Amino acid sequence: MKLNMNMTMEHPFYDIAVIGGGLTGLTAAIYAARSGRSVILLEKDSRLGGLAQTARIGGALFNYGPRAMYEGSAALRILEELGCKPSLGSGTKNAMYGILDGKLIHAAQELSPEEQTEWSTLMGSLNRIDPEPIRSISMKEWTLGNVRSDRVRQFFYAMCRQWAYDDDMERLSAGYVLEQGQLASQGVRYVLGGWQTVIDSLQREAVRAGVVIAAGAEAAQVVHEQGTVTGILLSEGTLLRTGSIIAAAGPHAVSKWLKGSGLHSRSLEVWKEQSHPLYVSCLDVALKQVPHPDRAFVLGLDEPFYYSNHSAAIPLTDDGSQVIHVMTYHGSSPAGDSELVLRRLKERLEAIQPGWEQATAAVRFSPNLLAAHTSRPALRSGDAPAPGPAVPEIRGLYVAGDWVGREGRLADTAMTSAKLAGLTAAGID
Repeated sequence: MKLNMNMTMEHPFYDIAVIGGGLTGLTAAIYAARSGRSVILLEKDSRLGGLAQTARIGGALFNYGPRAMYEGSAALRILEELGCKPSLGSGTKNAMYGILDGKLIHAAQELSPEEQTEWSTLMGSLNRIDPEPIRSISMKEWTLGNVRSDRVRQFFYAMCRQWAYDDDMERLSAGYVLEQGQLASQGVRYVLGGWQTVIDSLQREAVRAGVVIAAGAEAAQVVHEQGTVTGILLSEGTLLRTGSIIAAAGPHAVSKWLKGSGLHSRSLEVWKEQSHPLYVSCLDVALKQVPHPDRAFVLGLDEPFYYSNHSAAIPLTDDGSQVIHVMTYHGSSPAGDSELVLRRLKERLEAIQPGWEQATAAVRFSPNLLAAHTSRPALRSGDAPAPGPAVPEIRGLYVAGDWVGREGRLADTAMTSAKLAGLTAAGID
């Protein structure tokens, strides 16, 4: 059921309150409610989903940038367990292109016969690598010791960048990145109808499980008695009583909710210090005609750039237009000049699909999107900052998100930690 926060609360007390109505919060709420607990989910926006929302613009379905699921991933396993597995299309098998010095090159034509052999051997042996022993060494260190050719190394770094959403090969954990590459090799799947279908399915399941959904309700402060959670103060002044809180948000947001209450968690502060968020800027376009349909997948070789035509795998428009995502990675420093970023993305798109602007049916530019709450450095063996959902110093407070736990990245880590948080908060081991 949905709850209007201007109305009287149906219950003066909820066993568990979940803050955040995206993939993470919805997953945690469902598992907690299925365990027999009374659960309320708070979302500050009027619509659930966060960055997993899908917008319809000019007849085209735009996710917030390129989004996919790996076959065999934790996110797909959990969605299937919840009865919310989406309809999926397969990834594309087109030839790989690269952008070098602002110009398009074909991978097979750029590499010498010797380099092609090394590239094929490297990618063919990917699944035979044990990632565990190399989680504490950097991607650069591993690559320098295992890839001879500079040009092959350049192509490989481009692949690693899109597996990790990070360009810092000197810091990235080799084991973590290669594990993501192994998952990707099992199959990249795109969601039919956009990621909003996943959110809608989770929302329906949450309501069916008895979760009370309060959209437009913004948390302002965690309330406690002697270090034990007792409630949440909302921004409009309502005090919501609860026995446990699951914060499906980033560490900076959780820290802010604690400060006003006088609570302090050394563990949370350490996790916050260790979290280096990753940002991207995305140009999403729908083209009535694609000048070169064979160019479905392009990676930057000397810059952090990504291009993919998702319509090569699934329909995303009403009229047959093609939805293309163009993206650049910023690492932990958001871009200061969004106009410069947009101009460069347009230039790269022009190099791949000349004359694209004349065929544009819809366009959206999203600068400095938060791609992940944390990087995965070798210094931490590729692990997320928070080892688990419980905040040690505060009884009844749990966290979930892509910065909690060890398994996978992005949605995989977020949903795995959400499941664990929901069950733990409900008292299920």
